[in-house]
Amino acid sequence: MQDLLWQLKDIDSFTIWVTAAFAAAVFWFIREIVGAPVLALFSVPILMGGGILAPLIFRNHMITLSYDKDANVAAMSAIGVLAALVLIVTAKWTLMVFKERRVRQTKVNSPARLERPVH
Repeated sequence: MQDLLWQLKDIDSFTIWVTAAFAAAVFWFIREIVGAPVLALFSVPILMGGGILAPLIFRNHMITLSYDKDANVAAMSAIGVLAALVLIVTAKWTLMVFKERRVRQTKVNSPARLERPVH
């Protein structure tokens, strides 16, 4: 955990700006095209976290996608934002499946069942 904090301290501003640009694009996509402004607002910190942590993870595992430093940072940030987006979509889909299953299992009392037989 302490190593992560030291690595977060050394993040350059280019990584943050590129991640913010990708997160803003995904924010706009969720807000305008999907039509979920609250989900878009709550997803921004997750997207930023994914975009900032991805270059750290790639550097720890010594994975480079390009020899150019700026292109490498942009590609790694994009992968991090996309991974966070996949995480958000998976969580939202799983929540909807559980809600649909719960609604499907509820039994509706019909008016015929509510009437009591006359003795």
